[in-house]
Amino acid sequence: MRWLAGNIWRFSLIILFIPTIVFGAEAQNAFNEGVKFYKAGKFKEAVAAFNRAVKAAPKSDDAYNNRGLAYFKLGQIDIAVKDYDEAIKLNPKLTDAFFNRGNAHIAQKQYDRAVKDFDEVIKNEPGAARAYGQRGLSHHALKQFEKAIGDFNQAEKLGAKDAEVYYQRGLAYRRLGKNDLAVQDFSEAIKLEPKNAESYNNRANGYSLLGKYEDAVKDYDEAIKLDGKNAKIYANRGVIRARLGKTDDAQKDFKKALELDPGLKDMIEPLITPTKGK
Repeated sequence: MRWLAGNIWRFSLIILFIPTIVFGAEAQNAFNEGVKFYKAGKFKEAVAAFNRAVKAAPKSDDAYNNRGLAYFKLGQIDIAVKDYDEAIKLNPKLTDAFFNRGNAHIAQKQYDRAVKDFDEVIKNEPGAARAYGQRGLSHHALKQFEKAIGDFNQAEKLGAKDAEVYYQRGLAYRRLGKNDLAVQDFSEAIKLEPKNAESYNNRANGYSLLGKYEDAVKDYDEAIKLDGKNAKIYANRGVIRARLGKTDDAQKDFKKALELDPGLKDMIEPLITPTKGK
């Protein structure tokens, strides 16, 4: 049974930008309303306000960009991309729109396109740690792990003291079999974000691959304290408890995992020992 990692896409950086051009009063008021609604989490209202801004100032790249952000939040990714396209058409140097479109492409699982957009951001803003981080995610999804690590290294070098950077780089190191480095990165992620169950889960996976089973169990214990409804963590802990000869505890973990997620049946049932007498 393989170890089950957490979802790589734990977050997506989305930035809302204030306009860089001077609108007429009608467009400016509508734009400001859109920003206000967006920040309040009222994305439908934000779209309506940005619609008015676009109508009043059809050459405003910022209005298209921000309406795209609101559509993105509503889950209307294809429409968001069209708005980013229009913003870039109006202003080919608008790195904000390239960055946001790159995130939209990630959401669409169009990772090659995402890489190209983040390339544009980096070309125009070489110090943009966020773009290196997101490009690293895209390379990871394309199974280009060395490139992903290079991007995460650059994000760290540029000052991105972010748990996510260490977490994602740890996943990439583990995919390359560099489990010592993976454990180090998950440890850094835990220092920065000690309440994230997936960081403990994945550090435990790393310890397991290094044969450090007791350390692995401790991390799985902590992960379960933080996320007691995660079936995969129970399954992972069960595997290691079985290797430690703790058969009864392992069986409890497998049964709990199956209770929480029946979809794991094919993977877990072969590991469950039939009860005597049945």
